[in-house]
Amino acid sequence: MLQELVGSFVKAKLVIGKNGVKTIPCVFNPSSYTISNRAVYKEKNEMGDVAIPQFTGIAPMELSVSLIFDSSSLMQLAANTAMLSAASGGLKEPEPVSVYTNELMKLVMVKPDEHRPPVVTFCWGDLEFTGYVKSLEHTYTMFSINGKPIRASVKLVIVREEDGYKTPLESPDRTKYTTYTEGMSLWMLAHKEYGDCEKWRMIAKANGIENPLDLKPGQILKIPAL
Repeated sequence: MLQELVGSFVKAKLVIGKNGVKTIPCVFNPSSYTISNRAVYKEKNEMGDVAIPQFTGIAPMELSVSLIFDSSSLMQLAANTAMLSAASGGLKEPEPVSVYTNELMKLVMVKPDEHRPPVVTFCWGDLEFTGYVKSLEHTYTMFSINGKPIRASVKLVIVREEDGYKTPLESPDRTKYTTYTEGMSLWMLAHKEYGDCEKWRMIAKANGIENPLDLKPGQILKIPAL
């Protein structure tokens, strides 16, 4: 209980880059966050009309959180709504909230030197969740009298780094090789390497495999680049 109370006063923030080269502070702490993970199954029809679920791997863990960004105080907003400096000496119009949200948009842009978006760490209290931004959804909910957005809610989903993404040397745009081991399947291998179990056919074609169930432990498999 004490830990939850202390955490509520600590400012949440997004740290960009593994070395913390940049920080985006959250204007308001979130009211909650959700951490989820799940097993992945694919249905196969091998016995008539009966669909058999086949385990293909573990989906990457995800953090979902909603953030509020507001570039105006309530007093400033009231003054601006009533009358914005008609003659002189009035309150200055707040800067648009896009000053903050534009920085967030960069988190889903691919860095050419790394073949992926930048690493992001969401920090709040004792939570440090590091990964890559999977999705961003901005909703602008308040505007100045000149039409500039001054409040926005942002739905943010981060995929944990160690589960869902590979280092540049293991990127799916590079050909690599792996050794087939007992219990492995082309579906699991495709999910691990490409994040998509449906791409098992690419591996089968690259290795001249006609029957994906007829593989032997110790067999060297080529993982083609996408």
